[in-house]
Amino acid sequence: MIIGGIWSMYANSHSQVNSSEGGYSLKDILGESGANRDHATAREMITDIGKLAKEVDASTCCGVKVVRIAKQGDGYMTISQTDHGGTHITSSRGVVLAINDRVGIPRQMTWAGQEEFKGIVTTGTNDNLAHVDWRGKRVVVVGMGAFAIENTRTALEHGAEHVTVVVRRHGTVCPKIIDYLNFVKPFDAEFQHDSTTNIKQMHQWSSLYRKSGATIPECWPEEIKHEGHTISVSDLWFVGHHMGKLCTKVATVDHFDDGGIHLSDGSRLDADIVVVCVGFIRNTHLCEKLTGSDTMKTTNYVDKHLMYLADAEIDHGAFNWFFGSSVLEYAKFFTEVYVAGLEHEEQVGEMLWGADLPTTKIQERKWSGFIAASSKLLKAKADGIPYFADAAHNQVEKRTRHFYNTLPPVAYVKSNEAEWVELHTRLNGGKPVPPELQLPYFFKDAASWCEPKAPLA
Repeated sequence: MIIGGIWSMYANSHSQVNSSEGGYSLKDILGESGANRDHATAREMITDIGKLAKEVDASTCCGVKVVRIAKQGDGYMTISQTDHGGTHITSSRGVVLAINDRVGIPRQMTWAGQEEFKGIVTTGTNDNLAHVDWRGKRVVVVGMGAFAIENTRTALEHGAEHVTVVVRRHGTVCPKIIDYLNFVKPFDAEFQHDSTTNIKQMHQWSSLYRKSGATIPECWPEEIKHEGHTISVSDLWFVGHHMGKLCTKVATVDHFDDGGIHLSDGSRLDADIVVVCVGFIRNTHLCEKLTGSDTMKTTNYVDKHLMYLADAEIDHGAFNWFFGSSVLEYAKFFTEVYVAGLEHEEQVGEMLWGADLPTTKIQERKWSGFIAASSKLLKAKADGIPYFADAAHNQVEKRTRHFYNTLPPVAYVKSNEAEWVELHTRLNGGKPVPPELQLPYFFKDAASWCEPKAPLA
């Protein structure tokens, strides 16, 4: 085990959080009142994770391989091994398996003729491209997940002449403010946003796609994103398309030659750098191996006081809840659920790990199942069980206060519009682009969509 998860294992120096700052922040846990920059960098995240690790240093054991979680009476035995200490058994009342699910080992791809290619070809993780001089280069990015969008941004921000993103289908990309609005707009008692402002932001988002020249995802308007995809956050995606620095091609790589790649549609692309971002192998088998179970409740419980707290497949309902785009917000809530289960076992046990609860195969875990389960837990307040609803309301209130103290809507819109203009300059080699040639900023009125129905404390 190492501290930091994917941030330590796979992130690049230029990686940024794919959620707005207040929705992916550890400042509240650290007891700090400040904030990282919006869409914090890998260094900022690792710094905060390091601070948190120091607070629990006495309880943290690295370099330990857990091999089995076994029932022991009314609790559990965690069987682990170390290189020098042999096998250890730790007894406990409960266990939380915080294992990354969707991001396991990076998928490896090679193509015919790849050894003939005279340029650079490598994966877009682990700082494999840290040494690259991007200036004036023709870049091909293969894939369209979060790492693909990140490497596209990195290439263009560092002077690449052009980036072509080769995709099987178009993933959904939203401008930064869409993600921000999903956290900051007021929630009603059912944790839903006002439908009128939802329609307004969707209209502006769709208009931005069309005006920029970026291709609208094939799943629109029936679904906001393809099954299994996330929503990537990038202003540069739209500005880059508008300025002719970026395009997509629906195809797969067929083979390489010495100066580029040939695609399945018969076309060829000149390339100096090919960045492979074809995703990760899911990691569900590890939970099954450790617990001996291939099923779990949609409340995240594998068994009594045994929780599998990890990301899951992002399906259609993933972003229509107070978790927003943030796995961290999802984890914070279910951590409170776990604590409530320990402290009020007799009262809430059947609600969390009872035999009659909806069950799913561990390999088929989906966000919509956990959203439905958490929604049901919140409704238990009407039956005199307030712990879950109180945790959710406190979490959203604290998060909203953080946003308003660090990135209030009026200031955010003003700052985001300035960044929007600056992106044109950056992609134009440092030369300002006349306003009439810029891609318009479509969200000037967005601050008014965030007005709370009641004054914030």
